[in-house]
Formats: sequence, C-alpha cells, structure tokens
Amino acid sequence: MIKLINSFLDEVSKWGIVICLTAMLGLTLMNIILRWFEISFYWSEPLVRHLVFLATFFGASIATGKKQHIKVDLLVRFLEKKDKKRITKGFDAFISLIAMTATLIMFFASLDLVQIEFEFGKLEFLNIHSGYLLSIIPFGFGLLSLRFFIRVLLNLTRPREN
Repeated sequence: MIKLINSFLDEVSKWGIVICLTAMLGLTLMNIILRWFEISFYWSEPLVRHLVFLATFFGASIATGKKQHIKVDLLVRFLEKKDKKRITKGFDAFISLIAMTATLIMFFASLDLVQIEFEFGKLEFLNIHSGYLLSIIPFGFGLLSLRFFIRVLLNLTRPREN
C-alpha cells in the first residue's frame, strides 16, 4: 500500500512537471511571437514565474521519492561498504524523519504566511488573489513532508533494499 501511494505521488509529480513545463514554454513562446506584433499580455510572465516555483516543488518531490534529494551520505556509504544494511536503513529512516520534521515546520510556517497574505494581500494578475499564488509554498512543503514520511515508512517496513 505504501509503495502504491509512493508510485501515485511520483506520477502526480511527473505529470505536474510536464504540465508546468508545457504551460511555461507555451506562454513564453506566445509572448515572444506576440511581441513581433507589439501585443503583450501583462499576466503571462508572472504566471510563468509561479509555474517555475510549482515545478520546482514537483521536482523536489520526485527527487525525494527516488532518494536523490540533497543529503550528506558519507556515513551511509561507509556503512554500505561494511555491509551493514540494517543500520544503513535505520540511518536513512532517521535522516528522512529529520527532513520530514523540517519540511513540516516549513509547511506550518507557510500556512501562517498564506493566512496573512489572504488578510492583507491584493489581487494580482487575472484577478487572482496573492494568497492563492502563495499557496504554492504550503502545497510544496506538504508534498515534500508526505514524501519524506513515506521514505521513513518504506525504510522501516520493507525488508529488501528500496
């Protein structure tokens, strides 16, 4: 079941990146072509910037799911050479737990930020409130927290290498 959820989140993240990149390329190309005719949509460039931000979180989610996120793995490499798989998995679970805690803290802090933005923010491009645009941040950190939690579960439950 955990592996199924992990695979589902991988697919959602992959499709999220595909959709974001397609939209970014399409909007940027449209902007370039329309400049030849001295036409400009003021909302396209800020939208592309927000799509870059969203795609970054999707990419981080994929990296986390594949254990390719930024980490210090000197001890893990040493333990792997000594053939201490159980200790290696425990250490990996511990590091994932720490990363999950950090991303959860960022998630709750960003929820506060979004709440303040809804209270004091303004309408941005296409009459979208800035609070909705800033909601990308708690979404991204929530997704990363979930991915790290799954990493912890996979390390603690699966007997074989994941």
